[in-house]
Amino acid sequence: MSAIVFDTYEFNKTLREAGFDEKQADALVKAQSKAFEQVHDGGGYATKQDVMEVRKDMQTMEERITANLYRAMMLQTFAIAGLVIAVVKFMN
Repeated sequence: MSAIVFDTYEFNKTLREAGFDEKQADALVKAQSKAFEQVHDGGGYATKQDVMEVRKDMQTMEERITANLYRAMMLQTFAIAGLVIAVVKFMN
């Protein structure tokens, strides 16, 4: 079996550029590296079912990340609005 070359730095960088935070990107890099190791050690290949499961997991993670992003944006909006109101009241 030929070796699989996996540039973890480049993968991590790509994830970070796509909006993943450091912790999320590191977790995905580790999971992907482990998956490659398991395939190499087991001498097998990922099945279509394996790929579908990974896609499902990634979709679930994307939905959670999106929800967290929207929540953070809402909190930030309220914080800015509160700050603006406080400044306006202070100036009056």
